[in-house]
Amino acid sequence: MKVMDTVSEYVSARISQLNFYSDIPLYTKAQNEMYVLYKPRGITLGEMRISEGMHPKELYIKQSDKIAGLQEAQKGFNKQLEQDVISGNPVKIKETLVAVVQETLAEPRSGSLEGISDTVGIFVGGYSRESGVIRNLIDLSSKDYSSTLHSINVMAMALNFAFHMQSPPEEVKLLGLCGLLHDVGKTKIKGDILTAPRKLTDDEFEEMRRHTIYGYNILNDCKFDKKEIAGCALDHHEKIDGSGYPNRKTRISRISQVIGMIDCYEALTNDDRPYRSAMEAYKALSTIIREDVKSGKFDEKLYTQLIKSLGN
Repeated sequence: MKVMDTVSEYVSARISQLNFYSDIPLYTKAQNEMYVLYKPRGITLGEMRISEGMHPKELYIKQSDKIAGLQEAQKGFNKQLEQDVISGNPVKIKETLVAVVQETLAEPRSGSLEGISDTVGIFVGGYSRESGVIRNLIDLSSKDYSSTLHSINVMAMALNFAFHMQSPPEEVKLLGLCGLLHDVGKTKIKGDILTAPRKLTDDEFEEMRRHTIYGYNILNDCKFDKKEIAGCALDHHEKIDGSGYPNRKTRISRISQVIGMIDCYEALTNDDRPYRSAMEAYKALSTIIREDVKSGKFDEKLYTQLIKSLGN
């Protein structure tokens, strides 16, 4: 094995990505604290070797390889996801989706977030539209709250809405991407605020609101073709009567309005907290969201179409 210099550029490799590293070299640390090459470029460790722990307990990659490593992992997860979608197993689909989204959000910046576009693209084709894959994904809800699961559920409902509206593939994909990435700014919020088992203080609530600005800044630095993705992260809590945040806008894009309504519905029906229980779907739509429509916060035509898409 070739001995390498001990430098701070080495970081721990994510165990969940090891199976996908082909072009990424892996290193281990010798007794003299020197980093040594363990796996060169061009080969993988193999599933059996990883599952049976037949490798050093701690493996490292170079800091400069983190994004390239994530991109390799995304491609691997997406290949698995394509197979899961074809098999039509909603549990497996959701497991793989959670894995690829969690890996991506662990490094939410340009070079990593763009790769999630291919993930959403897997669901845009005719098979997903006609086979009920998206409907099954929506029905497979979870009461264990996490930003990852919430974003996946919003994406699934957004795709379902776009299919219902018979939108062209490019628009379907855009709406799905906006749904999946609308809360990316929450990666900048402290965990004790995100998962607080209580109502937030005023200061904590103001910090939570800033996730819209954080999300916009993250996505605006990415190389997405569509500016609507960053715009939706910023505007999905705005309301057309000007009562929303962060900028109290009254002119909001249709995409931001749709994601905002779906975001609200998903949080009410799937987010079970110690201080309040998740609502039944009918109650959420007919009371809370309906009242927001009547008071001018949400567009009534979009609300009607959302109900129809969820009911189909």
